[in-house]
Amino acid sequence: MVGLVSALFFAACQKPPVSPSPAGAGFEQSDAPPSKFEPVSPAHIILVSFDGARPDAVQLAAMPTLQNMAREGAATWTARSIVPPLTLPAHTSMLTGLGSEEHGVFWNEWIPAFGVLRFPTVFSLATSNGLLTAAFSGKDKLAYLFPTGSVSHISYPKPDQADYYRTNHLQGARQVAALAAAHFMAKRPHLMFVHFLDADLAGHFNGWLSPEYLAALGECDSALALLRGGIESSGVTQTLFLLTADHGGSGLSHGVDRPEDMTIPWIVWGADVRRGHVLTNAITLPDTAATIAWRLGLRLPTNTIGQPVRAAFDLAGR
Repeated sequence: MVGLVSALFFAACQKPPVSPSPAGAGFEQSDAPPSKFEPVSPAHIILVSFDGARPDAVQLAAMPTLQNMAREGAATWTARSIVPPLTLPAHTSMLTGLGSEEHGVFWNEWIPAFGVLRFPTVFSLATSNGLLTAAFSGKDKLAYLFPTGSVSHISYPKPDQADYYRTNHLQGARQVAALAAAHFMAKRPHLMFVHFLDADLAGHFNGWLSPEYLAALGECDSALALLRGGIESSGVTQTLFLLTADHGGSGLSHGVDRPEDMTIPWIVWGADVRRGHVLTNAITLPDTAATIAWRLGLRLPTNTIGQPVRAAFDLAGR
């Protein structure tokens, strides 16, 4: 009975099967960016979202790759998500720099009647300025954030309309990481989004902080190591990783303004990052988009609430 209730709850978090492009599994645009725009930072930026990753659990789980990057880079374990701390609203804030009151995405399903995302993201801005971009998601509903033409390449699991509980249309972290690493080695995008869903899935079915949840976080860490290894093997030396989460959780759920749901990790590692730095200033999820835009020399809308986390970087002499 508990398993059935958990499955039904998780199913409610999912969206109707809709694809943003005719192919359903992704699309490509030109791989040759024009010379009109050069990013301020020479780094290739990789944004990794650990869906449902509570920072206290991240520090408890077997996650040596992420934990080492947190120690070597600049990090905080007390960043905050947005209200409501749900996957789609939170990722909208993560990529736009807007609060939920500004972007208006309060639903956690991709509802076709609501149309496409109406606000620019750091990906649409980067793409429109001629930079190569890419997105790899473990959940198909996050394709809502990447309307056709807003990203050079997108990969997400193709919906299966025969899947009543909507769990077959998901991609595990290792599969997502392998796809993202292969694409980076081939195309070397300037900005890439990578989404790992495993911890969120385990949280809904087994509970946040359960052994299964901690094991899922370990699986995400193995995927991070795979991703990082592929990127390093490409020969690119100037890379900037930004590791964070959309929300936490407690029991079998998330979505309310409580510390277990709202507190998230926020870690930067790589080019120009202060080494071994503990971030003490208040950081919120919209700061993610603002920091990426700042490093790429892009301008977000004036109603953006996110602020660049300048304290994470050492730009002396540049």
